[in-house]
Amino acid sequence: MTAKPSYSDLEEKVKTLEKEVAGQHSIEKLLWKQRDQLFKVLDSLDAIVYVADMHSYEILFANRYAEKLFGQISGKICWQVMQFGMGGPCPFCRNKDLVTPDGKPRDTVLWEQQNTSNDQWYSVRDRAIDWFDGRVVHLQIAVDITDRKKAEAALLASEEKFRTVADFTYDWEYWLSENGTLNYISPSCERITGYSVDEFEKDPDLIFSIVHPDDRQIFTKHFKQELEILKVFHLNYRIITKRGEERWISHYCQPVYGQGEKFLGRRASNRDISEQKKAEIKIKLNELRLATLLNLYEKQGMPVKEICDFVLEASLPLTGSTIGFLGFLNDDESQMTIHAWSKSVMAQCKTHEKPIVFNIDESGVWGEAVRRRQPVIINEYGSSTGEKGVPAGHVNIMRFMAVPLFDSEKIVALAAVGNKVQDYDVNDIRQLQLLMEGMWLMIKRRESEDELVRHTEMIKQFANSVAHDLKNPAVAIHGLAKVLNRRYEKLPREKRESFIEQITTSSEQIITLADDINAYISTRETPLHFTIVDLREIWQTIRKEFVPRLKKKKVLWIESVDTIPNIKADRHALLRIYRNLVDNALKYGGSKLNEISLDYAVSESSHILSVQNNGETIPPEETEAIFEVFRRKAPEAEPGGSGLGLAIVREIAKHHKGNSWVESGVDGKTTFYIAIARNL
Repeated sequence: MTAKPSYSDLEEKVKTLEKEVAGQHSIEKLLWKQRDQLFKVLDSLDAIVYVADMHSYEILFANRYAEKLFGQISGKICWQVMQFGMGGPCPFCRNKDLVTPDGKPRDTVLWEQQNTSNDQWYSVRDRAIDWFDGRVVHLQIAVDITDRKKAEAALLASEEKFRTVADFTYDWEYWLSENGTLNYISPSCERITGYSVDEFEKDPDLIFSIVHPDDRQIFTKHFKQELEILKVFHLNYRIITKRGEERWISHYCQPVYGQGEKFLGRRASNRDISEQKKAEIKIKLNELRLATLLNLYEKQGMPVKEICDFVLEASLPLTGSTIGFLGFLNDDESQMTIHAWSKSVMAQCKTHEKPIVFNIDESGVWGEAVRRRQPVIINEYGSSTGEKGVPAGHVNIMRFMAVPLFDSEKIVALAAVGNKVQDYDVNDIRQLQLLMEGMWLMIKRRESEDELVRHTEMIKQFANSVAHDLKNPAVAIHGLAKVLNRRYEKLPREKRESFIEQITTSSEQIITLADDINAYISTRETPLHFTIVDLREIWQTIRKEFVPRLKKKKVLWIESVDTIPNIKADRHALLRIYRNLVDNALKYGGSKLNEISLDYAVSESSHILSVQNNGETIPPEETEAIFEVFRRKAPEAEPGGSGLGLAIVREIAKHHKGNSWVESGVDGKTTFYIAIARNL
């Protein structure tokens, strides 16, 4: 059993309790004094200050600034009186962020919020604190930052406006500080240079390294001057883009100043003028080409060789080349004959013998223009698979362009140039084509004029010959007919028959002349019909036609015993050739004629037909003239021909892409040859 406390013990305990109660009252008195002082401090702040229970959201304290905005809010629910339109605790309330899971206060939470009641912006400081009654409560201090927000928004709008102006300029803009460092560069730098803003900012020397090597010195000098001399500068220079392309830049720069005329560096505007430069170059080239064509027109009286030399030399500046040649192709495009070498080639090339005639099949890259039937450009000549190398001493070739010239579907000429500093392109092809076309038109015009002169002369000769050849038999017919008409009854029978025979012969001469004229005109104007022809069948047909005359003159007909192939030709034209040549031999062979031989041979490009006779030979000076119209030799025993037979033979040969010629006097024999192309 516990002993009862004595009176003195109880008295001592009472005194102790009195002291504790007195102390508690002193503490409470001190705390209330401190709280009043705290509230006075909080009331003096130019900011919203309030304390709220973290569970009930009851406002335990609100300073005067808060009550001035929201009224007497102490004792009320914060989300009901300090916000608008809330149906419960604010969704942005930070209570859960202010305490640890076990309810201990955390650090202050700083954030910004636009109040839904007055639309003002506040910088908010939230913190959990121990309240006077021991509770953990929510303390919020919110400073009005609406003016700052408006200023920030205005600044942002202004910055966006000027950033939009700067960032979306089509030209490449940049700003250099007073010491030459890059303060700003517009995104359009990537469109023009291929390099991004980030690449320029990471590599301060990039703005120099992209400058074309040939322009780097002048650009460096300009860059130094623009930081030393405060005035507007302009410079056109070239850059090499990230993709290796060459571009022309029009560069303007000027000083920029801040407040108080403080020098802040220079602003530069860079515009891509590559297309403008190309247009300027194109205009200059067109002007040069027009001037060249005008000069070419003025030289139309010059020999073809000199015209070719002029055109080739003129083509070099038009294409930016330093070397070149120009040649013409033969009819079957198998060979090219050089008509002009550029002076630079003649000066630089050390090869002892410069070829004149080239076989297309054996040629190198320039022959590709003929084989492909289109222009050929090789901007890396050494790496070309078609390049066959050059002989020792030959001009070194870096770049090459060959352009064929067409007349309808046929390649008639080829020009080749080389060693342009930049790559060749379609503009160079066009420049060379236009110049060559001008040259070819001039050459064709001259040929047409010469041909017109020849035709005019031939027509005169033709008309005179026809008039003469028609007049003689016509006069004979007229005279004999008059005699017969007046004295028919008085003339002896033999005389009348003689007169009638002469009239018949003269009439036949007129008919033969008319037939040969028609045949000659037809040969020149009527298209040929090529088929596979049996030569032996042709020979037999001709032999049968001439059997009576061969027997009469006792002439032996001889055909080659060798194997004769079938050939591609116009059958009727071949019959005309053989008919005229055999007739020519019988008419002009004379008394010595007793043998006519037919033979065949073949060359690389032609079938060679021949008709040989052992009659009268032809003087060397006449072997070419006898193929002209109305050229004939007076016959001994038969009336002369029309003078068109051999002219018709030559025309037929030309229409077969061949030729005709005669060899006479060898072994006392005369042989006529007709070459017919094998590629008809």
